[in-house]
Amino acid sequence: MKPLERPFNVNSITRRVDVDDRIPLRYYYRIADNLIKQASVYREEKNLIDLYIILLRFSSLLSETIPFHRDYQVLLPKERAIYRKKLLAVLDELESLKPEFQRQVNELNKAHTVSQQQQIDVLERTPYDSEISSQWPPVNKKPFPSFDNKQAVSRAPQISWKYKNDHTQVLSSNPMQVDKQFQKLSLSLPLPKKETLSRHSFLGPNGLRGQWLGPSAEIKIQYPSNTDLTSTENLGTSQDEQYDLATIKDSDLGGDRSPMESVLSLDDGRWLCPSEESPQFTIEERDDNFPLGNIRQPSPPPVLAQIQQDCHSIPPSKVADPRPGPATSQHGMPSSNSYQHLHIPVSMMEDFLRLALANTKKNLETCGVLAGSLKNRVFHITTLIIPKQESTSDSCQTLNEEEIFEVQDKLSLFPLGWIHTHPSQTCFMSSVDLHTHYSYQIMLPEAIAIVMAPTDTSSPHGIFHLSNPAGVSVIRNCQQRGFHPHEEGPDGSPIYEHCSHVYMNPNLKFDVVDLR
Repeated sequence: MKPLERPFNVNSITRRVDVDDRIPLRYYYRIADNLIKQASVYREEKNLIDLYIILLRFSSLLSETIPFHRDYQVLLPKERAIYRKKLLAVLDELESLKPEFQRQVNELNKAHTVSQQQQIDVLERTPYDSEISSQWPPVNKKPFPSFDNKQAVSRAPQISWKYKNDHTQVLSSNPMQVDKQFQKLSLSLPLPKKETLSRHSFLGPNGLRGQWLGPSAEIKIQYPSNTDLTSTENLGTSQDEQYDLATIKDSDLGGDRSPMESVLSLDDGRWLCPSEESPQFTIEERDDNFPLGNIRQPSPPPVLAQIQQDCHSIPPSKVADPRPGPATSQHGMPSSNSYQHLHIPVSMMEDFLRLALANTKKNLETCGVLAGSLKNRVFHITTLIIPKQESTSDSCQTLNEEEIFEVQDKLSLFPLGWIHTHPSQTCFMSSVDLHTHYSYQIMLPEAIAIVMAPTDTSSPHGIFHLSNPAGVSVIRNCQQRGFHPHEEGPDGSPIYEHCSHVYMNPNLKFDVVDLR
């Protein structure tokens, strides 16, 4: 059993959810249904700890949240009676699971304590002197007689050691001479140019200023098996063609230069030149299958979704909230603000852009609902639902939500968030978007909001959620409608942030249910 990153605290994980009367009472009962559905998965997988936590959340929702809704006593009396019976059954199951749950939690906490103590012991057994001695050659330490520092410097002996080839290297132990030697070496090396550093950056020739190439409708990526891979030589050739590397001749480098100067001056002045044509968003409508391009990649495991953190400022003409905060790392077992992993099919966002193409050409937003399954503590988006909707250039409203619920219930799907386009705006979450996503995140904490901004070359897409508890609290207490500004959380944290629990899965398939 893997040790915890921090002690297991049940109270912080299952804290009470405050009621919001703006959310219809039936939504809260759907939240209860989702919790029961999660509990069934954990029960089948014999995941006792997560099962116990979900049942605690269910009991808290039914006893500490829903009864305080303003419509609890007047609406849905049949559901009220049904869920009271479910609550009694859950309380009985919690009582029966409590001893085994407590035993496993104690083991986890004990393993955490042992792991922490081992780390402390390792640090105490590794003094600073031993680290230095492992990096530098051993020195014969001899006690010096008592005299001043000047005498010590002038009479300091030389230190020598031998390499395997029996050639003796001598290094003066005089600190001043050593400093002068290193200074002389550092001054002899020319400083690299900023353009050169940008050119050799792993981010590409233009570094962070490079232009993102959006998904193309003419190319489809094929992931062959691991045995069907391109040779190393072919890969190197394709990379050279992709970046169009210029061959630098020796005659172009000027006079005689040292090898270091030659490497640090490989700048022909072309990297900082702006592109002649600004990229435009173009997606061709196709009814036939997509041709396979000459792009071959191995089948990789799910990777963390790309995080676009270099966001530009929002134009003042559009009322927007502060830009998103960085993704919050997730470690160890669940805590009050940790999330289970969520996998997204790689091609889903590209396919959604094609479905939204007609509206995008008219400068109208398009939205879709994300739904999926839960297996081994990981949510998988398996269905993209396109509901009936009304759209403008900066908003999108779903219609006939009962049809969406019917699809989710029929296929036993979890509501995992939503996706929508910004056809002519940058990639951000407006105040209206934040209020919309609030209802999804209340339904399921792992729910995400995907923003597709095809005309934003610096950040064409983003995967966001409300920060918890700061962002959730701000939106819950906000009574305004329409576009309006939001202040940051009470602790200064951003209202929404990039997701850290989302992974792109190339092996995950999905279905599209278009209800329009």
